[in-house]
Amino acid sequence: MWSIDHIEINGGFLPGLQRVLPAGLICIIGPRGSGKSTLAEALRFAVKGGAGVSKKRLDLLQANVGNNGLVTLTLTTDAGLKHTLRRGLKQPAVLLTSEGRPVSGVDLDRGTYLPIDAYNGDEIESIADQVLGETRRALLDELRGPELSAIHLSLGEHRRALEANADQIRAARRSISDLAERIEEFGDVRARLAALAPVEETGPAAAYNKALKQQQRNAKEKKHVEDFLQTLHSLKDDAENFRARIDQARSTQVSEEDSPNVAMWQRCQSEVQKSLAGAIKHLTNAATAVDAAIATAEQVRTELADLHAKQAADFTELQKMHQQADERSRARLELQQRVAHLEEAEAEQAREKERLTELLEKRRTLKARFLLEREQISALRDMVASELTREAGEKIRVRVLRNADDLAYRNLLVQGLKGAGVRNHDEILASLLQLRPEQLAQLIQTEDHIGFDEACGFGPERAKKILATFRANIDPLQLEVVEIDDVVRIELNVATSAETIFKDAAELSRGQKCTALLPLLLARTQNPLVVDQPEDNLDNHFIYETVVSSIQRIKKKRQMIFITHNANIPVLADADLVIVMNSDGKIGYIEKSGSVDDCREQIVDLLEGGREAFELRRKRYGGK
Repeated sequence: MWSIDHIEINGGFLPGLQRVLPAGLICIIGPRGSGKSTLAEALRFAVKGGAGVSKKRLDLLQANVGNNGLVTLTLTTDAGLKHTLRRGLKQPAVLLTSEGRPVSGVDLDRGTYLPIDAYNGDEIESIADQVLGETRRALLDELRGPELSAIHLSLGEHRRALEANADQIRAARRSISDLAERIEEFGDVRARLAALAPVEETGPAAAYNKALKQQQRNAKEKKHVEDFLQTLHSLKDDAENFRARIDQARSTQVSEEDSPNVAMWQRCQSEVQKSLAGAIKHLTNAATAVDAAIATAEQVRTELADLHAKQAADFTELQKMHQQADERSRARLELQQRVAHLEEAEAEQAREKERLTELLEKRRTLKARFLLEREQISALRDMVASELTREAGEKIRVRVLRNADDLAYRNLLVQGLKGAGVRNHDEILASLLQLRPEQLAQLIQTEDHIGFDEACGFGPERAKKILATFRANIDPLQLEVVEIDDVVRIELNVATSAETIFKDAAELSRGQKCTALLPLLLARTQNPLVVDQPEDNLDNHFIYETVVSSIQRIKKKRQMIFITHNANIPVLADADLVIVMNSDGKIGYIEKSGSVDDCREQIVDLLEGGREAFELRRKRYGGK
């Protein structure tokens, strides 16, 4: 838990503003135009910098902080260190120790030096409204950053492996298709060769035919030895890569050096190192053995080349002897050569089909691992959702609906339907979304319009049109791994009786949306929280029942800074500090600050429900 201890602003709309900030709840109040939002944005900007700042917020900063304005914060870090952070719009940020020495190795421009949660009313409402997409998921994912970073790193590797596999599959399919065209071009060459009258099997003609067949064998031998050498080199690369990965694994440190568990790891480390060293030795031996095989294969290639050269020379001489052969012999020779080329194309196509089968099998394994990694993310989100539900109070519920965000799938289908020439796209889209992406990908790949029609009920002609358009517009390999992410439900119990009625924040009124989100935002972390006027149109009953109770429960755990117009928040939540802002139209300033009781008159005058809130407080706590 870290905190902001002091703020000072020089220049801009709040020149000379200084204030010590306590832990707990700080409420900033004042009339419109007094600089409340400017103060909130200055705090936010000083810590996070300008990364990701919206145009609206940037305009506010430029107008009220100014190009020459400077915000200075005194901070206490999680480790109890005192730091000073200075930041201006037109000058680089500076971080100093309590002794005034610069702190190096900290990236202040990315806004990740110290995490702070900061929201305004529009941003809170946006989170409530965005059921699909990243915004809500980020609320959960940020709380498991290290674990999710490791999973996302692994997922990235799986995605790259799937993309590389998809490229190989596409290449294999193109090759098979090209070879099929080549094979078709040969036509009935075998039948035509069989129909020719046989030639004599002895004498010069037999010698020539024998030499011709040997030339065909030589071509195959040359290719086989080249393929074998390529395989051996690939095996050697695999062994060396595996050896390098094991060597990298030897540097793994399971326990942190300052952890009390490090002794346990040290006891096991020598045995692990011994085992890995043995594995490296075996792989080194394997690589050496493969090197020997490569040397032998290269010798074979050299010797074969010499034999092939001699046999080619002999064949050339035989060709010269038979230049005057009859037309039948020449025709047979041509057909034999074409049959030989046909057999080569067929053999290559068979190899490509076998390779395609292996690639598809490998893809099934890669997809299974990829989906397993994605499930780990959902499981983590489930855990975070349960924790937040417990912390946010009984009126708030957070749920994770796995694989329910089909936005990417939906967008891909919309693009795929372009040019289909069919009506009622919304109806078609609704039917298509009932199919799993991998199921639709299979139907597209196999051109199974009958199965497609049976699954969706479009009718034979429409099914053919849609499937043909999908084949032209959608890559099945991309479709089968399209991202279908989780939906995060943020729900508020809106019942007025004992029966619970939970509704998602997107279905609530503007005020109820903020009421549903605020307890969740309060409960997420122990980092400082800045909230700028979330309560517009809030129902006071919901504030009292949900928001105030959450603030009371959590303010001992984190520093919270609320810019507010609602008296229930500072009064009923018993703010540790109230700052009253005002302005003369040109500059803003702090008119008064202190406890709730110190600022009672200003709260009553400025805030909605002021006297009622004080009366409730009197009834709850007694006193004047």
